[in-house]
Amino acid sequence: MHGTSRQLNFYLERNSQEHNSKEHNSKEHNSQVTEPPSPESTTAGKSISSVPDKNDPVANDDDRSPRSRGAEILIILIGSTLLVLAGIIAPNFLKARSRDAVINANPITIRTPITGTLQSLPKATGLEVHQGQELAVIRNTSTNRDQLERLRTELQAARSRQADLRGQELSQRQLVAEIRVDAERQRVLEIRRNRQDLLQTTADLRRAQAELAFAKRETRRIEALFRTGVLAANVYDRARTTEQERRSELAVLEAKLLSGRTDLEAATNNLVLRTNRSGSDPAVRLQETKRNLQSLQGDLYTQDQRVKGLERQLTAASQAWEKLRMSVLRSPRQAVVWELQAQAGDLLEAMQPVIKLIDCGNRWVTTYVAENDLNRLRIGSAARVELVGRQLTLRGEVQSIRSGIGRLRLGEAPLVPIPINLTRESEVRVRILNDVPAPPLQFCYVGYTGRVIF
Repeated sequence: MHGTSRQLNFYLERNSQEHNSKEHNSKEHNSQVTEPPSPESTTAGKSISSVPDKNDPVANDDDRSPRSRGAEILIILIGSTLLVLAGIIAPNFLKARSRDAVINANPITIRTPITGTLQSLPKATGLEVHQGQELAVIRNTSTNRDQLERLRTELQAARSRQADLRGQELSQRQLVAEIRVDAERQRVLEIRRNRQDLLQTTADLRRAQAELAFAKRETRRIEALFRTGVLAANVYDRARTTEQERRSELAVLEAKLLSGRTDLEAATNNLVLRTNRSGSDPAVRLQETKRNLQSLQGDLYTQDQRVKGLERQLTAASQAWEKLRMSVLRSPRQAVVWELQAQAGDLLEAMQPVIKLIDCGNRWVTTYVAENDLNRLRIGSAARVELVGRQLTLRGEVQSIRSGIGRLRLGEAPLVPIPINLTRESEVRVRILNDVPAPPLQFCYVGYTGRVIF
């Protein structure tokens, strides 16, 4: 292409030089014609002009002018054509082209989870479905309900026991409330009685203190008379014994006063210090009733948990039975129906494929390019896919590049040298962008042949 351009420029420069030389010769000729001829040269000129000179440039210019202009026009046309062809062909040499490839997409196989009869499915392929849309219904009329009936019976018995325990708990709560009232009344009475006992003990203590003081004085007086010999020894001994008795009585009353204060404090704080109370005592009855209530509450909690567990089992069994009895197949995402692999009325086995969808949002094309063109490709490079038979171009980007196809055994050293003339191509995967609407009835162009241009 560069050689053709140099030849074209050479022809144009040569033609321009010839044209300039012709114009120069023409001007000299015109200047010679305008000079007045001399009389001597008139006759000679006539004789000379009658014979044309082959070296005369004016005569040659008149004869060659039509041919030169035709050549100029032809050269210009040829040059223009070459320039246009160069402009068309040059971009193709600057771009990498691949072999024809087929547009592909991710398949989504919808299977039935149960065994049953297929009752409904899409009417035809090429339909667009949305995420969560119902695709097919499978029913199984031979599902066993024995487990459901057994769970329902157990749940009914557990609920009956639960209601009985709730009634017992309510009665025990009422009994606890009544006994608590009696116990409160008894506590008030005990506080009142303890206070009265404490007052009586305090008065007795004071009297004992006074009697002890009198006994001490009497003992000292009798001791003085005894030492003078007025009284006998037995009188002195009796006085000393009386003093000791008064001391003992005072000590007993002091202990009784301390015990009375302790009983009053315990009764005030609703505490029981005596262990000789009978079963009819409100405080004792209250403690026993509370223990019974706590035991009932524990049994009721256990029964509540059992009822909840049976309810969960029944719910799960019901759902499982419903799933075994009927299954609704739904689309996991927006897609297009590619193939119907069963018909309405067919008896299907579990995990048997029913419908195959294609994800039009994830389309790609895998093609092969020469390794010499890899320097023009990068991951993420733009690409164009021209559909064969349609005036449509899809945009894409390079997703992966893998070389060594057919020439490499992964992990193995080649035992035989690779032939020199073996085709050196690399596998290039191009992800198709979703900027062009993909018609569902044409399956989003999946399966179409295209030429990839990078």
